[in-house]
Amino acid sequence: MKRRRSPLATVLGVIGCVFVLVLGGGYWLMLHMPGTSFHGDPPPLGAEGELLRERLQRHVRALSDDIGERHYWRPEALEAAADYIEGALAEAGHRPRRQEVPAGSRVFHNIEVVFPGADRADEVLVVGAHYDTVRGSPGADDNASGVAVLIELARLLQEAELDRSLRLVAFVNEEAPFFGSDAMGSLHYARQAKAEGWNVVGMISLEMLGYYSDEPDSQFYPFPLDLFYPDRGNFLAFVTHLGSRRLLHQAIGEFRRHATVPSEGLVAPPQMGDIHRSDHWAFWEMGFPAMMLTDTANFRNPHYHRPSDTHERLDYVTMARVAEALAHMLESMAQR
Repeated sequence: MKRRRSPLATVLGVIGCVFVLVLGGGYWLMLHMPGTSFHGDPPPLGAEGELLRERLQRHVRALSDDIGERHYWRPEALEAAADYIEGALAEAGHRPRRQEVPAGSRVFHNIEVVFPGADRADEVLVVGAHYDTVRGSPGADDNASGVAVLIELARLLQEAELDRSLRLVAFVNEEAPFFGSDAMGSLHYARQAKAEGWNVVGMISLEMLGYYSDEPDSQFYPFPLDLFYPDRGNFLAFVTHLGSRRLLHQAIGEFRRHATVPSEGLVAPPQMGDIHRSDHWAFWEMGFPAMMLTDTANFRNPHYHRPSDTHERLDYVTMARVAEALAHMLESMAQR
């Protein structure tokens, strides 16, 4: 996940957010969500859930500990991460393919697996997670956690019978200085989808899914969101702008039918800069509906973009619960 926007952009975002909330119907547009967030003590993981937890931890450790920093200035590590992801997807029963992404004098790759649809195969649902890091951080939460869940979604959905086509993609070069540039993997992918006339009915970005806390005051927000959301960082956040409100409502509604993890949703005006901070932004740029799933990054995780963003700090039990619920969510959304 890239860094926050400038203070001026943040101030403008806050003003825009307050303005919408003050208007009649602002609460309904931005904060009202279908379904009910999970509350209480979740049941223990079953045998399959424990195996899922172990695999998630293994993926995160391989990417963040064994490979480490993954970026343009360590191209061998970025390539090793692509090789690992490709191998893990193949081991999960798929035939991953690569898309070249030029970056300066080098070429990196997006890694993709495709689930062909049936009756509505022309409608495409994209789920993506970036696998690069900032310089100076091993990137366990940002974003080995999202990639690990992406890999396991490929496994969990292997036998699913889908009406819509589903594409799971590991994107390269989301972090600065490539965000918004021609070398950004998700922007390269979204431009190709637009050029080829894909009917992308939704894109979901998996951006930091591993850090959770039940401690009071472990969750922070830009004002005035702290007036409406809980102070414990134990939930998965669903975030988008007003133009993709319908997609978010579909996603969080289906997630809440199956989840044993709390969830919160936000449909914000585009002036709120923090909502742009991941690969879903690239799909917005191409006119596709898109959204982000996140543990909220620096608004919760004190190790964000630091050397201390290491694998042992993540909550793999909650990650397993998130992955299981997301698999059900995606299967339902791809059968609409």
